[in-house]
Amino acid sequence: MSELHRVAEPTRSPATEAFWLAAGLLALVIGCGDASTTPVVPPFTGTGGSAGSSGAGGAAGAGGMAGTGGIAGTGGMAGTGGSAGTGGFAGTGGSAGTGGMSGAGGAGGVSGPCATNALCHTCPDQFLCNTDSDFAFSGYVCVESGCSTHEGAPIKQCQPSRGGSCIDENDCPNTMDYDCIPVGAGATRCVRVTPGCSPVTESYDCVPGFSCEGGNCVDRRVPCDDYQDCPKSHVCSTTPTASFCVHVYRTCHTDEDCGGFGSLCADIDNDGTKECAGEISGSGDACLSSTCTDPSAPVCEAGVTGTTAACGDYGLCLTNNDCDTGFECVGLWQDGRKECVRTNGSCDQVTDCPVQQVCAAPRAGGSPSCQRGIAP
Repeated sequence: MSELHRVAEPTRSPATEAFWLAAGLLALVIGCGDASTTPVVPPFTGTGGSAGSSGAGGAAGAGGMAGTGGIAGTGGMAGTGGSAGTGGFAGTGGSAGTGGMSGAGGAGGVSGPCATNALCHTCPDQFLCNTDSDFAFSGYVCVESGCSTHEGAPIKQCQPSRGGSCIDENDCPNTMDYDCIPVGAGATRCVRVTPGCSPVTESYDCVPGFSCEGGNCVDRRVPCDDYQDCPKSHVCSTTPTASFCVHVYRTCHTDEDCGGFGSLCADIDNDGTKECAGEISGSGDACLSSTCTDPSAPVCEAGVTGTTAACGDYGLCLTNNDCDTGFECVGLWQDGRKECVRTNGSCDQVTDCPVQQVCAAPRAGGSPSCQRGIAP
């Protein structure tokens, strides 16, 4: 029986770099929110990153995901790290954070300018916002950073939506809830324009790290320092203010949609829906269920960076028959996808766990349980 995976560093496509360079230049000219705030071009760090996330007001689309109810993810999505936990980054945008910033000096924590924690380790001071109406360009939403003022008010930031790319609205889940619009200065993507979210479309509706529960996007970000802190099928995403685990299996339309989650877009489990996938054995091809014919390693298991994969025990499936002996096929997230995990888990789906936790197999393998990363 095979339980393994650690592979190569992620890569960032030229199209992705060009997108974020253009978005950054636009941010310099336009800004986000208060005109007195000078936007700063979001830096790229590490390897293999892509664009950010988002969440309030029911937007969804390129560069990030969006949900409703003002609940959303922090930071842009990062290139995801190897053992050093490195990653790319996509931007945030600014007016004034909710409640403003309080205190002075220091690097956060108790005496710094804001209350930091395991999830948000650096106080955000750029691209701050209060509401979605602070945005000067399309496809951006105002999301919580994870940090708060010392009075407890969440500090929010502008983030780009991150749904699948599109040519027109017919490429989107439906034409009633989504429009195909540019996100900032980037490509056109499916952006949700009506309130709420749907579990099956949470990859469009919610920020990476959030799940659609009861019509709202719920915070499921698990803090991490590097990939070893994340459970199976998750990668550690890094931004200038935060680092958190992200589920790799997100709906996609093209390879460019998968920066930070994987390197390719393919229908791994042959269910008719594409998701971000890892490359198998340096072949240039995505790992598909049909690739894995050894009964002791019957499914594609995501590598530590998400950009690679190999046949193993933990990965997407349709039925229990797709899994190794001692494993079962379980729908851990809300989008209808199922994964092979060991039997006798203490949770069956993400909603069994408290917020900022996920139901997943531990990094070293085993039955699914509520995973919290490095949170205290």
